[in-house]
Amino acid sequence: MQISVRMRLRNHILFTILTTMMHCGFFRADAQTAEHWVQKGILAEKSGDTKNALEYYTQAINSEPTLATAWYNRGVTRTKLKQYSMAVVDLNKCIFIDTGYKEAYFSRALALWRTGNLQFALTDVSRYINYFPANTEAREMRYIIALEAEDWDMAIQDLKWREKDNPQGILYEHLAALYEKAGKPADAVFFMEKALSFSPDSTLLQLKAAAMFQRIGKYVRSMEFLNRILLQDSLEVSFVSEVQHLKADNYFYMKDYISAADIYTTLLQKDTGNANIMADYGHCLLQQEKYTEAEIVLTRALKSKNISPSYAYLGRGMARLKLGDGEAACSDWEKSYKLGEKTAKKYLDTYCNKKE
Repeated sequence: MQISVRMRLRNHILFTILTTMMHCGFFRADAQTAEHWVQKGILAEKSGDTKNALEYYTQAINSEPTLATAWYNRGVTRTKLKQYSMAVVDLNKCIFIDTGYKEAYFSRALALWRTGNLQFALTDVSRYINYFPANTEAREMRYIIALEAEDWDMAIQDLKWREKDNPQGILYEHLAALYEKAGKPADAVFFMEKALSFSPDSTLLQLKAAAMFQRIGKYVRSMEFLNRILLQDSLEVSFVSEVQHLKADNYFYMKDYISAADIYTTLLQKDTGNANIMADYGHCLLQQEKYTEAEIVLTRALKSKNISPSYAYLGRGMARLKLGDGEAACSDWEKSYKLGEKTAKKYLDTYCNKKE
């Protein structure tokens, strides 16, 4: 009987202690406490109190280190505070805990982008797009990152996705440029023609088309646009010079050096200090085997600070070789090669780097 009383007394005491501890929160689940801090963080962010929000999310992580939501929210907040590297760390943890946390891939892509990790950012935003293929914001972000990463095919993919609902001339113009950069001239031509169908009378667009067709080797088509532009009334002087320069270049590539030289000469009469036209004219003289004149013109181009001196050095080296000054030619090609002209390497190997 005494034992039973003692047991009941002990149980009563234990029950009282446990009830008191539960009432005071000693046995509240960590996850529940963590969620409480997360909610406080969300409310703080909504009120613009980002600093305290960050602290609340940290409290949640300390309370429950495996709560993916806490890591995610802190990562997003750190991105807002431009703490991009730390944001990547938090979002890495979130995804490690829960690989299916879809929003984390978008947020990590943003943070990675801001830290310059373009390829990893593309991987993350692409995974997010796989979950939400119609998300415009993600598509826009991936397009911009792809441009920075020079991933032309990826950029094309997102631009063509946008085309479905909103076909525009400017969109087709951008697609033409991307296809050209991707080394797909047939597609570039197709989309440039579509762009022109939206704005057939745009002088600027026709000029861009002429330049693009020239770059991809369609010189006759380029000439068609240039001649059409020159027929326009009240054409701005700046446009006339640019059109004539493109015409001269087309003639050069078509090996009509006399016609090219005539235009270059006319342009130089109007703009005597234009070093770029000088360089082009000098190369034209080279093709006509007028080596002395070519050397003089190309030297003038270099003294006038030609924006592409590697091209001028290349041509002057060729002229000097023909004039019998091989040492000076090699010096020019060396300079040309150092400035990025890959063709100069061929001349260096052929004429200057011969083994004894």
